[in-house]
Amino acid sequence: MDLPSGSPPHEPLAYLNGEFVPLRAARLPVWDFGVVQAVTVTEALRTFGHTPFRLDDHLERLAFSLRSIDVTPRESLDQIRHLVIELTKFNAAAMDDRADLVINLFVTAGESEAFSAGMAVNPGRPTVCITTRPLETRAAALHYREGLSLAIPAVRQIPASIIDPRIKYRSRLHWFLADHEVRRSRPEAEALLLDLDGFVTETARGNIFALFGETLTTPSELTTLGGISQRVVFELCPSLGLRVERRNITPSQLAQADEVLLSSTSACLVPVTQVDGVPIGSGRPGMRWRQLIAAWSTQVGVDIVSQASLQSSS
Repeated sequence: MDLPSGSPPHEPLAYLNGEFVPLRAARLPVWDFGVVQAVTVTEALRTFGHTPFRLDDHLERLAFSLRSIDVTPRESLDQIRHLVIELTKFNAAAMDDRADLVINLFVTAGESEAFSAGMAVNPGRPTVCITTRPLETRAAALHYREGLSLAIPAVRQIPASIIDPRIKYRSRLHWFLADHEVRRSRPEAEALLLDLDGFVTETARGNIFALFGETLTTPSELTTLGGISQRVVFELCPSLGLRVERRNITPSQLAQADEVLLSSTSACLVPVTQVDGVPIGSGRPGMRWRQLIAAWSTQVGVDIVSQASLQSSS
């Protein structure tokens, strides 16, 4: 499927099942399995300099998710890669060179004949949708300056015996409930879930790291999604003299960490300065976070913190 020729319109395009359509026209039937049963796997990635970051890593994880739910879209991974690159290039052409984008890609099990009352157009064809949007940096800029606050709710992480944590899926009901619970008492906080054994897992948008001396510790891959941004942090640590360790972390151990960090797609890496209202370390963004975000900025050729600060002040 070719992109429209000529100058990009003011409104960005989306890709949906073989067609490029205006973003506002990208709609799913109410009987799509992604709607009626939340059978959806997804990837979200960002750009640096309008170029998708770690696209192949995201597609590798998408391929695992698709195999895990036994869904095979008509589009191959190579075709999806091409679609992401071309759609991003097209939509970015209307943007400021200093701004970046978030790219959302999802695949559902397609239209359900049972729920469609005979109106399904392509039953059995998985739905593939790709969209982009401007990278929103206001929250990240605040967290870079002051740190992120987390709180632990009663809601627990879905165990691996129910859903393999390596699958990145769209259903967020337990996260919705967790954040709703947390924000009743701490409106500025995000939920950090424990597993059924009481160990720290992750937040709705990223992976947790706890710094103990020169060791950066992150929870077990048996209970958390393997993050692409988490992988970048692993790669940056050796050059800074940091060791990386995967092991279970209790909330009390987390509270004693020298620094706590959260890696995510859009913000890359933010300092966590409070958990359940208790300051972490000095209660301010720490030295190791500053070193890691500076090293990340060097790798991608964009000053991540300055970009967020500039955009949030404009």
